[in-house]
Amino acid sequence: MRKWLWLVLMVVCNPSLSLADLTVDDFAYGIKIDVPAGSAVAATSLPEQVYEDAYRRDLGDVRVFNADGEPVPHMIRYAQTQSAEAPWRSLVFFPLPQEATAEAGGYRVYVRTGPDGAVVRVDPRPANAPVETARTFLIDLSRVGRSLAQLRLEWRRGENNLMATLAVDASDDMVAWTTIQQRSAISDIRHGGRRLLSNTIALIPSTKRYLRLRQLDSGPALSLVRIAGRVQPEGRMAIRVFLKIDGQPDSESAGVFEYRSAGAFPVDRVNLIFDQANSMAEAVLESRDDPKLAWTRRCKGLFYRIDVDNTPLTSAPQAVPISMDRHWSLTVDASDSTIGRAVPRLEIGYRPHDIFFIARGSGPFTLAFGSAAVEPLNVNVAALFDGIGRHRDNGLERWVTPQGSRMVLGGPQRLSPLPKPLPTRRIVLWSVLIAGVLVVAVMSWRLARRLKV
Repeated sequence: MRKWLWLVLMVVCNPSLSLADLTVDDFAYGIKIDVPAGSAVAATSLPEQVYEDAYRRDLGDVRVFNADGEPVPHMIRYAQTQSAEAPWRSLVFFPLPQEATAEAGGYRVYVRTGPDGAVVRVDPRPANAPVETARTFLIDLSRVGRSLAQLRLEWRRGENNLMATLAVDASDDMVAWTTIQQRSAISDIRHGGRRLLSNTIALIPSTKRYLRLRQLDSGPALSLVRIAGRVQPEGRMAIRVFLKIDGQPDSESAGVFEYRSAGAFPVDRVNLIFDQANSMAEAVLESRDDPKLAWTRRCKGLFYRIDVDNTPLTSAPQAVPISMDRHWSLTVDASDSTIGRAVPRLEIGYRPHDIFFIARGSGPFTLAFGSAAVEPLNVNVAALFDGIGRHRDNGLERWVTPQGSRMVLGGPQRLSPLPKPLPTRRIVLWSVLIAGVLVVAVMSWRLARRLKV
């Protein structure tokens, strides 16, 4: 009897029943990554497909395999290797007179530059041209050193509301100009205690040394007091990705719309997109990860779209605490809104995580993701990367770009939750208890027979 009891314990507690080593087929999907020869550590920003198909919100079901199918050490970190936005830098600018000729790129001016190409003086002709009425400005980028992503304008505040349409050109010699922003609207409108301020202009990347800012509308001329610029981000990957989500009105509550994102993205920016011109909504945005959970408020604010000379002027994305929730809810205050029955689209912005991995073995490497059976790594691999610089182009890591689109590995069935594991400890305890009861019962039965004899 005792031998039988030990046999039960050995079968239930057999350590040979542990999970086998992971392979690429244990994951639903993967993306190929080519790493240049001689690289010790490779790094890349996680593609959008990873957030769409990862089973775990903590990205614990992400692995990297080499060409031989061997997993290599990796580490995932939120995108702290790149700043969310570069700081604004004041730019040197000069107002140009209105009279146009064929001289100096279309303006009757003398432009004097220093040995490094920086503009040091702009002399209008005639000399008494009123610069306050200038509708064109020359911006010197010779000391910036990198392409600009945005311009920010500051002007003297007048009594009337301001709305203007601008264009931006770029040049190396101030003679041949290339347009890098055809039409962009700015505004400064105050009404009813509210202010609609839009003073930034997005630019197409350009390495030219000079910019020309032109006011296209026939309204009052801008009285600019400062122009600032923000440089383009470094690295190959975009700093922030924006996605647009279609919504559905709530059948039970008026002015409530619900949205569902395609993945668990680390959202830190939100905005509303209106298809109809001159729309405005005072709204509250909430989110949750599961329909059974309560909503969590993310932001409250004014979202709008105003068209100026057929150029849309939209509200800027609002910053929110990082959330990887898939479900979003929008509640619109009808008294402060002009959207009618239209359903605005939700725009979410996020910064992808960065993944670092040891380039051990031959390539190409496979970024594998999506598995209900895979648990997060229980080994602290961060110590392996402590000596690696976290800034792009300033460390041992080689930044690479995933190749091609998502490929099927183990298939979507890997995303199906596995049945709950057997409660081994409970089974062992009950087995011991039952075995003990059987032993006692057998011993009692034998003792009873002896007493009868």
